[in-house]
Amino acid sequence: MSTPPGTRPALPEAWMREVDLSLSLAPHLLLTGNIRDLHQFPVAEGRVRLLNVQEVLRELCRARGYAALLVLDPLNGLDRLDTAPAPATDADKRIDALVDKYRKEEFDSDLLRNLLVALHDLFSGTDGLTVPVALVVPYAARTLPGDAVLRADRALFTAIEALGHTAPTVAMPGRAGHRTFGLTLIWMCEQQDQLAPAFPVSGDSVRVIRLLRPNLDRRTQLAARFIRSVFGTEAREEELKSVAGATDGFTARQVRTTVLTAATLPPGPTVFSDAARLVRVGITDDPWAGDTVRGRLAGAETYLSHRVLGQPAAVGKTVDVLTRAAVGMSGAQSSAARNRPRGVLFLAGPTGVGKTELARAVTTLLLGEEAQPVRFDMSEFRVDESRQRLIGAPPGYVGYDSGGELTNAVRAQPACVLLFDEIEKAHERILDLFLQILDEGRLTDSRGGTVYFSECFIIFTSNIGTQVSDEDKKQNPDAAVHRAEELLRQFNTDRSGYFEHFRAAYEKFFDQDISRPELRNRLGDNYVTLGFIDEDAAVEVLDRSLASVADRVRAVHKAELVIGADAHESLKDAAAHDLGLGARGILNLVESSVVNALSRELFRSPRAEGARITLVDLFPEDNWRPVWK
Repeated sequence: MSTPPGTRPALPEAWMREVDLSLSLAPHLLLTGNIRDLHQFPVAEGRVRLLNVQEVLRELCRARGYAALLVLDPLNGLDRLDTAPAPATDADKRIDALVDKYRKEEFDSDLLRNLLVALHDLFSGTDGLTVPVALVVPYAARTLPGDAVLRADRALFTAIEALGHTAPTVAMPGRAGHRTFGLTLIWMCEQQDQLAPAFPVSGDSVRVIRLLRPNLDRRTQLAARFIRSVFGTEAREEELKSVAGATDGFTARQVRTTVLTAATLPPGPTVFSDAARLVRVGITDDPWAGDTVRGRLAGAETYLSHRVLGQPAAVGKTVDVLTRAAVGMSGAQSSAARNRPRGVLFLAGPTGVGKTELARAVTTLLLGEEAQPVRFDMSEFRVDESRQRLIGAPPGYVGYDSGGELTNAVRAQPACVLLFDEIEKAHERILDLFLQILDEGRLTDSRGGTVYFSECFIIFTSNIGTQVSDEDKKQNPDAAVHRAEELLRQFNTDRSGYFEHFRAAYEKFFDQDISRPELRNRLGDNYVTLGFIDEDAAVEVLDRSLASVADRVRAVHKAELVIGADAHESLKDAAAHDLGLGARGILNLVESSVVNALSRELFRSPRAEGARITLVDLFPEDNWRPVWK
């Protein structure tokens, strides 16, 4: 049912009220944001219809007494959104003649300028139109040229700007003594920055109006409407709360899709939240669903302890977070936590103690043996501009079409493990991105698309508490080594002081160094400090590393590597002597003492297939001189 001319319905959405007001205030309206959605529009007898933006504009213009609302349709050329009354007035005949002239035309800069001039001329002379007309350009960013390079493009943008300054005025319908703009141009695009810089968006002649996505009240109203139409029954209060809460950030169309999807799923208390997840991230191989992940988590502590040696506290915390994620209880203490990531860990501690290895182990546990975490070395993001690598370059910049590394990765695989290594080295403005990720579970990329992190497991690693200042490095080049030795001594003599040191450094970094206490609050109780490995763990790391070398010799050279007792004892002493560099230091030890010497030996004296290569002894005081047999 159309709204009768001359009446103004009680408009429920702010953007409708602003458009209704602006029709008499500015000759150009620029609508941005949620412009492709359905919106609730009141009709007679308190009923509400769902209309698209162009249909809403038609009703608003009709109520304002406009003679016509034209649209520049990309498929049909110039067309009318309304129908001329019968019998047609002289104004309607002139408008229809113009529509017939430009119908089915493919508009370039020249033709669009000619149309705008022709519309302006309708109001010229003694027989000019005396009732207002509006033109809607629903795909302004595609219809207008990308840049004012060609002469025709510059002429078009100049004409648009001039129409804002010299727009014809007519008597306002229904208000004696008042005047309004005779020609109103309504431009529509999702993002304002999609328009060319030459578009005259500044100044009083253009009024920018942003359309927002439905808030909680609107989503509740939509849920009632869609549940009634899909299921044929009135929605219960718990169903309304479930749909409205699970669809935060959704458009009205997506709310409808959620209810339609729920109708295809088995009934249950989580059917609407499950449907909302499917709408957000699609049908994925969800590692959290079914019995598979439960079976893996049953032995998670044993598996992780085997992968990451000597870190029972970190393993225990990780298992707790994984268990919460598996049963859907992450963030259950907060009513606003529906869409937050499945799990978050912040791992701090010295280098080489197993932070990165723990992230790899979690990935294998959840996603399979061949899976790897999506890793970002945050030392590569030291400057503010590097955030473009994560979310994409802005329009007009190199790389805009490629998107961002982070948003692309999560869009391609919503259920993944994200590893942000050495997070303290990133620029603080880049860290601000995580406020939205950790709180709302989503991020908007440079192209305006929303990426959801609700199925991600996020791990941050940090060396906060181990660094030395640049001034200390200048005074003592070995300052970093000495700091590692001090921390190792503290770990061995005052373990509680060791953990308190790292916790204090963690809090100081967020609260004082970068002034982001809100980010630390969002990390919550997911912080854990890793300690140094002990001698027993060091020996096990050593033996695993040597076994890996032997496996490589067997695979590549078809020979057997044997580590003699004396050589093994020398390596054990060296590994236990310097635990400050953790497992990584032991791996470096094996490389410098065994792998390098073995490579030289195999290069000089290739072994026959099936041969045995025995490392009898190693002499560390003689630059790890080997004795082979």
